[in-house]
Amino acid sequence: MVVAACPDTAASGAAEPETKAMAELRFSDLDEIDELGEGACGEVTKVRLRGSSAEFALKIAYYDNNDPEGEMEVLRRVAQSGSPYIVRCHATFRGPADEPAMLLELMDAGSLSRVVRTGGGHGLPEPALAEVAARCLAGLVHLHSRGVAHLDLKPDNILANSCGDVKICDFSVSRIFLGPDGESRKISISVGATEYLSPEGFKPNAHAGPRGACAADVWSLGITVMKLFLGDTHILSADVRSSWVNLKEAILYGEPPSFSESSSASAELRVFVTSCLQKDPKQRSMVAQLLVLALGEEKGTESLSSLVIRN
Repeated sequence: MVVAACPDTAASGAAEPETKAMAELRFSDLDEIDELGEGACGEVTKVRLRGSSAEFALKIAYYDNNDPEGEMEVLRRVAQSGSPYIVRCHATFRGPADEPAMLLELMDAGSLSRVVRTGGGHGLPEPALAEVAARCLAGLVHLHSRGVAHLDLKPDNILANSCGDVKICDFSVSRIFLGPDGESRKISISVGATEYLSPEGFKPNAHAGPRGACAADVWSLGITVMKLFLGDTHILSADVRSSWVNLKEAILYGEPPSFSESSSASAELRVFVTSCLQKDPKQRSMVAQLLVLALGEEKGTESLSSLVIRN
């Protein structure tokens, strides 16, 4: 696999409605259209701004927003300079029960998990996977440069639209590892989906500074790339996935996940994944090193946008 170079132009998103200033937005200004999903930290619905055709994804969060490292704070920090590879947050306000609410860019193809599932569970072809990897790396560059570790990167938290744009979403468990004056902070890295958790994340009182926090994201990226390529074929066996203890044993003490010899994965894809899945975080490639693999795209094969449109 060669990681596709990212385009220079910003990805398309919902236009900023001119009918009402986002700073003045209230929950009552939105009409619900459809349910999009629900997770451990909130529910997401498709909404339309009343009096306009503008559609968005509205997230109502379940957690306490008093934590300065919470999702709202992360979104404010990330929004200081937007990225075409991060789902845009148009506004933050309070829901009907005074819970945190976020008006987000609507990605009409849904998560990459859905893209794979609707494609029959066969996984993404390498050219499309190269596009995804490149855009995820660009998104992580943006987050890490602003002192944010995502800490829950997985196919469910990577969204696509019918144009083939790919963007990272969901900062429910993200942490800020740089203070307002650039001072380093140690943050918890034992959060996120267990199957994507780095080995060091299982250790007691697992905390890390900036480099370690970024390395945890790289491990999750490696697992994500494998999962997207393999589709319905699981990286770990059913008995390992059956409990948190078994997952911990396999990830912390077993060999790093890798493609089987019979897999159709190219040499480049194997190198990329191996670079992400070094068990020692100090030996793990960082995002800047992985970007060196962005050598271009394979031609004449199926792109992500064609997969999204077909499905």
